[in-house]
Amino acid sequence: MRNVSRSWKLTASIASLLLTAHVCYSAAQQPNIEEIVKKSVAVNDASWKAAPNYSYNEQDISMKLDDSGGMVSKQEKMYRVLMINGSPYNELIRLNGEPLSTLQKSQEQSKLKAEVKRRNHETKSATQARIEKYKSGRAEEHLLMSQMTAAFQFQYAGEEVVRGHTCYVLDALPRPDYQPPVEKARVLTGMNGRMWIDKATYNWVRVTAKVIKPVEFGYFIAKVRPGTQFELNQDPVEGNVWLPVHFSQAVNARVLGFYGIRTREEEHYSDYQHADAVVLSGPQAAGR
Repeated sequence: MRNVSRSWKLTASIASLLLTAHVCYSAAQQPNIEEIVKKSVAVNDASWKAAPNYSYNEQDISMKLDDSGGMVSKQEKMYRVLMINGSPYNELIRLNGEPLSTLQKSQEQSKLKAEVKRRNHETKSATQARIEKYKSGRAEEHLLMSQMTAAFQFQYAGEEVVRGHTCYVLDALPRPDYQPPVEKARVLTGMNGRMWIDKATYNWVRVTAKVIKPVEFGYFIAKVRPGTQFELNQDPVEGNVWLPVHFSQAVNARVLGFYGIRTREEEHYSDYQHADAVVLSGPQAAGR
C-alpha cells in the first residue's frame, strides 16, 4: 500500500512539475502587450505625419443599402490625389469603373489648371486658411485613430500572417472607464476590435472594429447601431512608412428615432509617389 502511495505521489509530483513548466513556458512566450501597443502607436504616428509627402490614386465606392442589407444604389469614382501648395486636390480620372471620355478628361484638366492658378495667386491669409482646414480634418481623423489605444484594453490572441507580414494579433475590448474627449469618439465606447501588428516593424497591418451596442450622438438625435463596422489595411510604401491600401466602412444608424441610414463605403489606395515628383504648382503647371 505504501508503494502504491509513493508511486501516486511521484506521479502527482511529476505532473505538477510538468504543469508548472508549461505555465512558465507559456508566460515566457506571451509577448509584452503594452510594449507592442506603445511601439505600434509610435510608428503609426510617424507614418501619419509622413502621409502628406505623397500623392496617390484613391478609388471611392459608395453604396446605399436597404433595411435588409440589399444594395439600392452604387457610385464609383477614382481620383489622383495631388498635393498642391500645402493641401490635396482630387483630380477625377475614372467614373463608375470606366476611363473618362476625351471631353471629360479635358474638363478635369482645365479644372486642375484653374485650381493651380488660383492657389498660386491667393492671398497669404487664404493660403493659411486652406491649409489649416486640411490640417484640422487630418487632426480629427488622427484623434479617433489614436483614441483606439485609450478606449480599449488589449488581449493577446496569437500570431497570423497577413499579406506576407507575420503579425501579433490583439483583441481590443472597451474600457469601462473610458471618457471620450470629443463627440465622434463616443462610438468607441460601444465597439470592440482586433489589430494585426507587424512583428518586424510594429506597423498596423490591419485594424477592424465593430459596434456591439447602440451609441447615441448629438443629444439623442442619432444612434449608431450594431452592424456598423470599420476595417483599415496598410502596407509599406517606402522604408518604414506604411500607408493605407484599403479602408471600408459600413454604417447602420437611425436619426430622430425613425429615419434609418445604411451605407457601405470602400476606399482603395494605390500608386503612392512623392508629392514633389508630381508637383503641379508654378510655371510647370501651365503646360499641362
